[in-house]
Amino acid sequence: MLLMIQAADSLLNGILIVLFVFLACIALGLGCTGSREVDTEKRIPTSIRKEIGMPRSDEKPAVSTMSWQDLTRKPVPRRTVQTSRPIPGVSHAIRRVHTLPARVEKQVRVARGGEFVGNRMRYKVKVINETPYMITDVTVYLLSYPKNALRLAGNKDDCRFEKIEPGGFRSPTFDFLPTQDCVRGEIVAGVSYVDMTGKAHTLSTQPFIIRAVCDLLIPDQVSPEDFELKLKSQEHGEICIKVDEWTPEEMFEKALRIVDNSNFYEVSSNIDVKDGIAFGTISGFAKGKYTGKSVAVQLSISGPSKEKGASCTIHVSGEDQAMILPAIDDLKERLSAWLCPMCGSPLTLDNVEKLKDGQVVTCPFCSVPIGR
Repeated sequence: MLLMIQAADSLLNGILIVLFVFLACIALGLGCTGSREVDTEKRIPTSIRKEIGMPRSDEKPAVSTMSWQDLTRKPVPRRTVQTSRPIPGVSHAIRRVHTLPARVEKQVRVARGGEFVGNRMRYKVKVINETPYMITDVTVYLLSYPKNALRLAGNKDDCRFEKIEPGGFRSPTFDFLPTQDCVRGEIVAGVSYVDMTGKAHTLSTQPFIIRAVCDLLIPDQVSPEDFELKLKSQEHGEICIKVDEWTPEEMFEKALRIVDNSNFYEVSSNIDVKDGIAFGTISGFAKGKYTGKSVAVQLSISGPSKEKGASCTIHVSGEDQAMILPAIDDLKERLSAWLCPMCGSPLTLDNVEKLKDGQVVTCPFCSVPIGR
């Protein structure tokens, strides 16, 4: 019995010793973990502590009143750095970005023109290749013209070119012979070509308007008495125009030149001034080159003497009624234009503007200085 009691005491003492050792190990482990956490917190810089909301190492941590559920829902703080300095390389790249200029599309252009040369009408077409590539199989052809008043001098109504180089041009000419003393109508030409990709293109010119009578006349000499008799038996028409840039005296001199350049024989001319008003009259007579039918013109000019602003009445009579209105239009256009006082050639728009400003210009045809 005594032996059993001693054995139980020894076993109990062993259990107590083991339990004491176990508790001591646990206490030592907790102490080491706490010291490591304190050392880790001490190594975090003060600036980062402020950004993530940690207390300084010399401050006591505040007692949290949140529950463990609130702690699990709190988002993890993120570290953000704000700076006003530009990121190296980015601002430099942005400064070099610029908008590209609009692309100008170059193309093939067509121009046209015409004039009466001697006894024929000369019509010219100009094909201009402004593209950076060559065009081939270029054909220029006539689409329409007044066939009742004009006929082609040759048998061909088209002209062909194998190619036109970049920046180059071709300018074929078509000659017409008038068949009437009055030519009214439009000439239209077409152009076809093949581009570098083999695609065919077609273009057409703007209509070239012909209103020609005076260029197809020849002067016909008659006496003033015969002139008056012929006017009584002919159809007539008239129009009145006013030119603000000319005095009556200047308009009279200009009209004399126009009558002569329009192939009229000057039958009579006179200018007189009464009560400060100038009155001038000019008469001319001509006949057609092909039909021989007569055309008469009378110009009446009036206005305050030596003051800008003159009126001119154009009166045209003729045996052929179809010639009257075209002749009026032709004379009206010539009277409204600015002409060189020496050679009678029309001045350019630039010359006209300079003359209106009081400057001296040079005639592009005879090189005579002109001033007002």
